[in-house]
Order: sequence, then C-alpha cells, then structure tokens
Amino acid sequence: MPTRAGIIMPIAAFAMAALPPAALPQSYPVRHITLLSGASVGSAGDTGMRVVTARMSETIGQPIVVEARRGAGGLEAYAANAKAAPNGYTLMFANAGIVTNQYLRKGWPIDVQKDYTPVVQLFSSPYFLAAATSVPASNMQELIDYARQNPGKLTYATTGIGSGAHLQGESINMSAGTQMLHVPYAGNNSMMAVNDLISGRVDLYLADLNSFRQHAAAGKLKLIAFVDKTRSRLRPDIGTINEVLPDAYNLVVWWGLLGPANLPRPLVDRINAESGKALSDQALTSKMSTLTVITPSSSAPEDFARQIRSDVESVGKVVNALGLKPE
Repeated sequence: MPTRAGIIMPIAAFAMAALPPAALPQSYPVRHITLLSGASVGSAGDTGMRVVTARMSETIGQPIVVEARRGAGGLEAYAANAKAAPNGYTLMFANAGIVTNQYLRKGWPIDVQKDYTPVVQLFSSPYFLAAATSVPASNMQELIDYARQNPGKLTYATTGIGSGAHLQGESINMSAGTQMLHVPYAGNNSMMAVNDLISGRVDLYLADLNSFRQHAAAGKLKLIAFVDKTRSRLRPDIGTINEVLPDAYNLVVWWGLLGPANLPRPLVDRINAESGKALSDQALTSKMSTLTVITPSSSAPEDFARQIRSDVESVGKVVNALGLKPE
C-alpha cells in the first residue's frame, strides 16, 4: 500500500497566509463554541476534555458546548469539522487515532494534514508496557534480552489489530529484532486483557497507565517501560523504551483541538491562548494527573503540527513494514 509518510503535505493552517491581527474581531467569541467529539463517554480522553473545556469556557467568556458524534468510529465528527466554516465556532476534539485511521480504515476520506488546522495539543496519555509477574524481567533491557533469547515465546496484548498499541508493539519488534507475538482483544476489551495479563494468559500489555495502575500497586503485574522520549511525571521511576531502543518509534496517544482547514491564524492564537490559561491552572493540572493524562510542556500550534507530521511518518513506516491493508 502506498504510504503517505514520504509525501508530507503542509499543514493547511500554516500553508496559507494568515489574516492580519486587525481581522480578528475583538469581541470573539460572541456566542457559544461547538466542540465535536467522537470520544467514548467516561474514557480518559472524554473526561479530560470536559475538565479542560469547562475551565476554557470561563476564561474565554462563552460556553464551549460538547457535541458527541460517535458514529462510524468517529468519522461523523471528523467529517463535520472538516466541512465547517473556518470561523472559530466549530472545533474538533481529536486524538492520535485519526492518523492510523487514514492508513487502516478503507474509504477514510479525511487527511489530517490537509483538512484541519492544528490549534493546540491539550494532553496525552502515553502507553506503558506492563508484564505478568511470571515474565522473568523487571525492566526494558531485561525484557529485550529475554525476548531475543526466546523468539516467539512472549505474547503482548493490545485492544486490536491496527490500534496504536499494536503499531507500537511491532515497532519494538522491528527495533529490537524480537519476535513477540501480538494478541488482539476485539472491541477494545481492556478489562479482559488486564485480567489475562494478571492470570498469565498473556505476557505483556501495552495500554495507558489507568488500565493497570491499581494492579501494579498491588503487585499483580509489573510496569516495564514507558513509551515516550522522556520519563513520565506520573511514574518517573519507570524507564522509557528509548533508553534501551533509541531508534524505536513513540506512538503517543494525544488529544487536542483541530479547526477546519484555513482557520485564520489570529483565531488559532486566541483559542490556543485560552487553552493555555486553562492548562496552567494548578487545580486543573492536579485533577488531570488523577486521570493519568499529561499536559504538554509546550502547546504552541507549531508543536502540535510537528507532532502530527511525525505521527504520519512513523505510522506509515510501521504499517508498510507490517503489510497492513485498509479494512
């Protein structure tokens, strides 16, 4: 399948000339802002989004109304945002899955780099790699050594073929030269995967910290590594995958705000600034930590655009290496 990784299209928001500051109505916003969302109710992403937007509504002076559109795996929400007028009154609460969707969902009509304007990355929930207590490894180096010595013996669980966790697991195999076997759990059945990890039916599981934090604290499983370039503020005692595999990809699960293509830069800056005020609130930051999500060190639109470009390239390489086809 041809990859888009080698043809990095310019992000629409930054490819066109921005409007001069005078073009931004000083009164913006004069009415409520609609935030389209395909996130599952009660998920870390959905809960975190509602915490942030509640605070943003206060700082920006108008309600931010969440409109849930979960049809077609979130496509309904993404398509509606892509077609909306670029006036700042319709935004999309998006996550990193939009990148994998354009590679692995047959007929997916959205191109994240052409159809949207990156506004701000709100928070992320990077994967942790957890192991059953029966696995003879307590850190990433020991795990890789064991996996290399026992090819095909270790299994790792994810919430489905083509999921971000699946691609992350295979990027570890590619970088380490290991042959850990993928065990997909259909229907995003995280609870079953955790139970099977605790019982030893599977050896490893890639998921967000919230999926197994309590079980790790109880000694029912082991946290082996964190998937990001730097250690997690939530668990700084856990090393990163890159400390052992410097070239391994980091497919970080992020959530952020996207506007329609050609959203004027003054509007991007205003919305970004208001989100920055919300994210700098100490009470909000503490609450987000309880959700095991992390606010970014920088939330500039350019940083968000850079993250998206990096994901498009990384996902494309892994998908092509695995020979995965759209379904």
